[in-house]
Formats: sequence, structure tokens, C-alpha cells
Amino acid sequence: MQEVLNQSLNTGMVFVEQRLGKVKLRDYLLGFGIKDKTGIDLPNETSGLVSGILTSPREIEYANAAFGQGIAFTPFELIRALASLSNGGNLVVPHLVKEIKYTDGTSKKITYPTIPTKITKATGEEITRMLVQVMDKGIAGDSKKLEHFSVAAKTGTAQVADNINGGYYKDRHNHSFVGYFPAYNPKFIVFLYAINPKGVLYSATTWTDPFLEITKFLLNYYDIPPDR
Repeated sequence: MQEVLNQSLNTGMVFVEQRLGKVKLRDYLLGFGIKDKTGIDLPNETSGLVSGILTSPREIEYANAAFGQGIAFTPFELIRALASLSNGGNLVVPHLVKEIKYTDGTSKKITYPTIPTKITKATGEEITRMLVQVMDKGIAGDSKKLEHFSVAAKTGTAQVADNINGGYYKDRHNHSFVGYFPAYNPKFIVFLYAINPKGVLYSATTWTDPFLEITKFLLNYYDIPPDR
């Protein structure tokens, strides 16, 4: 399974789906809130697209969903789901406001609920360990490894649906890159996304260097101590 993550192997994720079964796969995915709005304090939030896929009787729909095809969710939903791997298995409400200060001198602290996912803290820690290996060895060999900081990361290269002719475009892809760090006590999670970038096929080529530049800046600017 480590190599499945390192190499982004779709067939490996179908293997996982077949071991889990359709019901458990659906429960896990929905448990990460992929069809629900996050409740972020910004206007016009939408929700993910899973309608018809995770209720289909066809095995192919679940196989596709296992590696992210046929379903879609928003960047905020993705960030919230992946953040749960490092916080004990809880979905938090992403937000901009933590306190309102009124002109009369009083203030009101804003509290946000958390929702447990289907994974345990131990499972989240194990997946985090595997994602650290992805950053250290999988994305670009060991050339991008940060010697003194653990970084959990994963790339995403998605085909673009052809709404006119059906199927997927052969020459269009969307690229994503997400990572959190320091991995075992994270202060930051970064999500990068590009729509149909030109001249590059894989997300690792598009986003690895920009991600590392952001990561190094944040670690330095906020004076985060090394964790390894």
C-alpha cells in the first residue's frame, strides 16, 4: 500500500475498494463529509458531487470512486477531510473568524463544532506516516525531502470529463497537491490546484517546487522547531 500511494496507482485503490466492499467504501467516504458543506463563514459555499455514484448497484462506480473518478468535492471539503488524518479523526469547520469585537468594548468568541469521521486516531497516524514516505521518497525520489521536518503530502492528477462527447478528454487534466506539516503535530495544511495546466502531465511536476517554497517560508516565518 505504501507503493500504491507513492506511485498513485489507481489499480491499487481498486484493490482496496474490493477488499472493503461497496457499503464500507461508501460509509468511509461519506464519513469524511464529501457531500456536505463545511459551514465555512464565507458566502455561496457549494457541496461535493456524489449523487448517483455511491448509490449505484454497479461495481464500476465504486471502483472509479476509489481513486476519485466520478465524484468531486470542493477544495475546502478536501482540506477538512485530510486535516482529520492529523487531528485524531475529526472534521473541523474551516473558518476565518474566531472572535467578534463590538464597538461597546464587549466581544464574542465564536466556537465551531467538530464531527468524528470513521477513522481512529491510530489509523490517522498510520496514514500520516505513509504520506510522509510519499513526500520523502515517492514524489521525487529523496531529492525533495526536508531533512529536519516531516511533511505529509499527496499529489492528484485528475482527468477532465468531456461533457459534449462523453468520457474524458485525453489531453486535459487538473492538478492538485496537498500537504500538512510538521506531519505529526501540524501547524499548516496547504492545498494547491491548477485547472488544465499546459505542457505538464503530472501534478508532481506542476506543484512540488511551489509547495516546498511555501512550506519552507511558513516554517521559517513562524519559527517552527524541527521535528526530526
